[in-house]
Amino acid sequence: MGGGSLLREKKNCPLWIAVLALVCTVVAGLGDWKIINDAYGGLPKAVALGTIACAFLSFLVDADFDNFRKAMKYFPLFLLPIAVYTLITMYIWVTDFSKVASISRASQKLFFLTITVVYSICMCYLFEDRAVNYLFIGMCATNAAIALLEMPRYGVAESISSVVTCLVTFGEAEGFVRALEIHDITFLFGQFFIYFVMFAPKRTPAEKRKRILGIFFAMFFILLGLKRSTLPAVALVCVYVKVLRMFKERRKLVLLTGSILILFFYVYLYLTRSGILVAFLESHGVDMMGRNVLWSLPNDYYELSPFWKGLGFEAVTDLVHMWTRQGFINRPYPLHNDLLRIFIELGALGFTLWAVIHYLLYPTYWMNQHDTETGILYMALLCYMTVTYLTDNTAFYFWSSIGLRVIPMSYSYRNRESREKPQWTAPTPQEAADAVWAIEMEGKFSNVQ
Repeated sequence: MGGGSLLREKKNCPLWIAVLALVCTVVAGLGDWKIINDAYGGLPKAVALGTIACAFLSFLVDADFDNFRKAMKYFPLFLLPIAVYTLITMYIWVTDFSKVASISRASQKLFFLTITVVYSICMCYLFEDRAVNYLFIGMCATNAAIALLEMPRYGVAESISSVVTCLVTFGEAEGFVRALEIHDITFLFGQFFIYFVMFAPKRTPAEKRKRILGIFFAMFFILLGLKRSTLPAVALVCVYVKVLRMFKERRKLVLLTGSILILFFYVYLYLTRSGILVAFLESHGVDMMGRNVLWSLPNDYYELSPFWKGLGFEAVTDLVHMWTRQGFINRPYPLHNDLLRIFIELGALGFTLWAVIHYLLYPTYWMNQHDTETGILYMALLCYMTVTYLTDNTAFYFWSSIGLRVIPMSYSYRNRESREKPQWTAPTPQEAADAVWAIEMEGKFSNVQ
């Protein structure tokens, strides 16, 4: 950036565009409401294109080329894993037509993943360091709207009683609260909770108030979404960040964390395929909720080998529908194991590239191009999401993917601006002595004249 960009006054997009972008976000989020989701699937999420259009309108109204260049620098970075999914899947389709997955379904998933990238970049173009707050407000409004839409089915008294029971028992509830089990948005609130607890600014009274409100509402909607597994996950991640900050070599520890997790993934795949993991969990009384069956069904369709080529993106979905038709399961349940799913679909090479990009390349980028704290924030969010990858289907969730991008991007804007502002520093003793000497010499020279 040139010197002129350092002195530019921070611009806000027009209010009507900001409101319209937020409305589009809320409407797209309503697609996760069970009634709409059951009827239309992921189609309503396409309304997020409206937010992208708002960024385009803002650029037409008052083009900010400097901010545009900043935002667009993220595009090739976030597009890289999507390119990997596409190229590997195309290779599988071309070399082995017997393993062709649903091209339509895979194309749709790749399209939605591309929307998450463009949406994230446009949010940061519109709102810069405030993008995380706007996304948070939008998701809170979405969850609140879904709650209001569900309330007439149960009545006000029953709904309030269900919420109170859920909060008191940390997630044990039925009826109204059960209808609010919104997986994707609830997992996103876990990311928000980590951000507000460990990274949100708290220098001024206003920032402290925003942080406290963020923590409260993030926790409230986590509990309301019946995702009790997120509570220990966010707690462990917060402890991880606290411990990490005690060391000077934080950058190396972040990359060490990523390397250890990648090695752990291969061990986890072995334990899953061999049945050791299921046997261990069941011996300790853990309710697998059918995952023991789901994880064993694919064993005949893949090899745990470094030469495993993969079946192609979204191939597991086709397998699940086949098992449903054959009567192995009574409905097309997701696999509930993202690591296993990615390995089956993308093969050993694709799985390794996916892991290296997310756990080594991305944190390296955030730390080298921005600062260590931004890298720690990204790794903290990713570690939290990794816990859900083990037993859930969140790796390609729409809003969870957006959170992994928008939150570090927004945070990097704040840190970048603080670095760009010229800050006064106290002179060293030598600099002070030189300044005094210069003043004295100037006075003596004036007296001689």
